[in-house]
Amino acid sequence: MNYENFKQAFKTEMMVRFGGQDMEIRENQVTRVNQTMDALAFAPAGSRIAPQIYLNDLFAEYQQGRDFGSIVTGIAETIQSSLRQMPEVPELSHSFLEENLYLTVMNQELNRDYLADVPHDYLEDMAVVPRIRVNEEASVAVKDWMLDAYGFSKEELFRTARANMDLQDYRCMSLSGMLMGMGMDMGPGPGEDPAASVYVLTNMSSIDGAAAILSEKAMKQAREAVGEDFFILPSSRHEVILVPRSSSLSIAEMTDMVVSANRTVVEDRDLLSDHVYRYNSSAGTIRMLEPKAEMPKMEKKAELSI
Repeated sequence: MNYENFKQAFKTEMMVRFGGQDMEIRENQVTRVNQTMDALAFAPAGSRIAPQIYLNDLFAEYQQGRDFGSIVTGIAETIQSSLRQMPEVPELSHSFLEENLYLTVMNQELNRDYLADVPHDYLEDMAVVPRIRVNEEASVAVKDWMLDAYGFSKEELFRTARANMDLQDYRCMSLSGMLMGMGMDMGPGPGEDPAASVYVLTNMSSIDGAAAILSEKAMKQAREAVGEDFFILPSSRHEVILVPRSSSLSIAEMTDMVVSANRTVVEDRDLLSDHVYRYNSSAGTIRMLEPKAEMPKMEKKAELSI
C-alpha cells in the first residue's frame, strides 16, 4: 500500500470508528518546525481544541512492518483517551500572553514556510520565534494576526518573551553527569584537565531547551559552570553542547562533529544548525564561526548580543 492509499484507508477507518460521535474529522497539512506534515484532527462539537495525529509518522511505522490494523486500533484508543482528558484552554488576552510568552530557536533555512506568518527575529542562521504556553503540556505559536488582536507591537512581544525566559529554570551539567543519569554537574575527575569537560545546557523540561542561549540568566549560569567562555555546539532544538574556549578542538573539528551528528543522529524535526558559535561573556554576545576562517579575522567580525 502506497502513502496515498494508506491515508485514504486510515481516514476511512477513523470515520467508521468515530462517525457516530458529534465530531468533525478533518485532514490538514500542518507546517511544523523543520517539516510539513499531513494530519488528521478530531474536533468535538463545541471544543476549541482537537487531538491531532500525523499520517506521515504512521505510514513510516507501516513501512517498518507494523500491521495496519494494529496502527488503526492503537490510534483509535489514543484519540479516545485524549478526548477524555482534554485540558481546559484559557482565553487568550494581552495579560495572558504577557505571563506566558517565551522564545524558541529553529533552523532559519528549513523553516521559510513556517515563518511566513509568524513574527520572528534572527540570531545568525537561526530564527527566534515566540510561543505561548497554554498549560503544562501544550503551547501554541504566535501568529502575525495576534499582534493586533491582543495589542502587541513586535518589539513589545519579543521584549516580553525575552524577559520571561529569565524566569525559567535551566540546567547546565557535565555531559558525563547527564549520561550517568545523575542530573548534576559531577565536574572533572582527579587529575583531569577542567578544560576537557563538555557541558549540556537546556531547560528543565528539555523541550525547546536550546533557546536557553537567549536567556542572560542561563548563559551566566553556564559561564559559572564551565569556568570560562565557551563554544556552543547546537546539539538539537532541545539542548546545546558547551565546549570551553581553552579546548584543544579546532573550529573545523567541532563543526564536523555537529554536521556528523545532524546527519546521523538528530531527527530532521529537531535539527537546529550545522554551525558552531562562540559566547563572549564580557560582551554578552553569541557569534557564528566559520571553520575555514582564521581566528584573527573572526575576532574583528560584528557580534550579536543576546
